[in-house]
Amino acid sequence: MTAQRSREYLMRQQESFVEKHGEDLGAFYFLLMLLQTHGKRALKRGDTATLRALAHDLHAIYLKYTQ
Repeated sequence: MTAQRSREYLMRQQESFVEKHGEDLGAFYFLLMLLQTHGKRALKRGDTATLRALAHDLHAIYLKYTQ
């Protein structure tokens, strides 16, 4: 039940970002929100492996769209 509510919440958040900012920018803002949330949780746990993975993935996205 908790997982389903969490998924529904995230879907509403994504829809909200898309409605406010358009398809591309809304999806990008939603992605940043997810990265920030997961990054904060990993930082509190001291999980440097997850932080490195998030940084690596974000850098890969940056490179994909800037070159």
